[in-house]
Amino acid sequence: MEHFFDLPVSYQNEELNLRGRLVTFGYAYKFYVIIEGQELVFERDDEMNYRAINGDEHSKTISAELIEAVIASLQKIKE
Repeated sequence: MEHFFDLPVSYQNEELNLRGRLVTFGYAYKFYVIIEGQELVFERDDEMNYRAINGDEHSKTISAELIEAVIASLQKIKE
Protein backbone atom coordinates (compact mmCIF):
# COMPACT_ATOMS: atom_id res chain seq x y z
CA MET A 1 0.00 0.00 0.00
CA GLU A 2 1.28 3.48 -0.87
CA HIS A 3 0.55 6.87 0.65
CA PHE A 4 1.92 10.06 -0.92
CA PHE A 5 2.98 13.05 1.18
CA ASP A 6 5.00 16.27 1.17
CA LEU A 7 7.93 16.35 3.57
CA PRO A 8 9.07 19.73 4.92
CA VAL A 9 12.86 19.77 5.38
CA SER A 10 15.01 22.55 6.86
CA TYR A 11 18.33 22.67 5.00
CA GLN A 12 20.87 25.51 4.82
CA ASN A 13 18.44 28.11 6.15
CA GLU A 14 15.83 27.08 3.57
CA GLU A 15 12.54 25.24 3.89
CA LEU A 16 12.36 22.54 1.25
CA ASN A 17 9.17 20.67 0.46
CA LEU A 18 10.09 17.23 -0.85
CA ARG A 19 7.64 14.79 -2.43
CA GLY A 20 7.57 11.35 -0.90
CA ARG A 21 5.60 8.17 -0.52
CA LEU A 22 5.23 5.66 2.25
CA VAL A 23 5.18 2.04 1.13
CA THR A 24 4.15 -0.65 3.59
CA PHE A 25 5.07 -4.31 3.41
CA GLY A 26 3.13 -6.13 6.10
CA TYR A 27 4.63 -4.79 9.33
CA ALA A 28 7.58 -3.11 7.61
CA TYR A 29 7.64 0.19 5.76
CA LYS A 30 9.94 2.34 3.65
CA PHE A 31 9.90 6.00 2.73
CA TYR A 32 10.68 6.92 -0.88
CA VAL A 33 11.67 10.60 -1.10
CA ILE A 34 12.55 12.55 -4.24
CA ILE A 35 15.69 14.62 -3.66
CA GLU A 36 17.20 16.65 -6.50
CA GLY A 37 15.30 14.60 -9.06
CA GLN A 38 16.35 11.24 -7.59
CA GLU A 39 14.25 8.88 -5.52
CA LEU A 40 16.05 7.67 -2.40
CA VAL A 41 14.74 4.93 -0.15
CA PHE A 42 14.80 5.51 3.60
CA GLU A 43 14.38 2.54 5.91
CA ARG A 44 15.22 1.63 9.48
CA ASP A 45 18.25 -0.50 10.22
CA ASP A 46 18.60 -3.08 13.01
CA GLU A 47 19.26 -0.30 15.55
CA MET A 48 16.07 1.51 14.46
CA ASN A 49 17.99 4.39 12.85
CA TYR A 50 17.09 5.55 9.35
CA ARG A 51 19.45 4.86 6.49
CA ALA A 52 19.28 6.06 2.90
CA ILE A 53 19.60 3.69 -0.04
CA ASN A 54 20.14 4.74 -3.62
CA GLY A 55 19.75 1.90 -6.09
CA ASP A 56 20.90 3.92 -9.12
CA GLU A 57 24.67 3.63 -9.47
CA HIS A 58 24.72 6.34 -12.18
CA SER A 59 23.03 9.01 -10.08
CA LYS A 60 24.67 12.21 -8.93
CA THR A 61 25.85 12.57 -5.36
CA ILE A 62 23.50 14.16 -2.86
CA SER A 63 25.13 15.92 0.08
CA ALA A 64 25.28 14.02 3.35
CA GLU A 65 23.93 17.10 5.17
CA LEU A 66 20.80 17.09 3.03
CA ILE A 67 20.25 13.38 3.64
CA GLU A 68 20.68 13.96 7.39
CA ALA A 69 18.12 16.79 7.23
CA VAL A 70 15.64 14.46 5.49
CA ILE A 71 16.23 11.81 8.16
CA ALA A 72 15.62 14.38 10.90
CA SER A 73 12.31 15.32 9.25
CA LEU A 74 11.28 11.66 8.94
CA GLN A 75 12.04 11.11 12.63
CA LYS A 76 9.74 13.99 13.52
CA ILE A 77 6.90 12.30 11.63
CA LYS A 78 7.25 9.09 13.61
CA GLU A 79 7.35 10.82 17.04
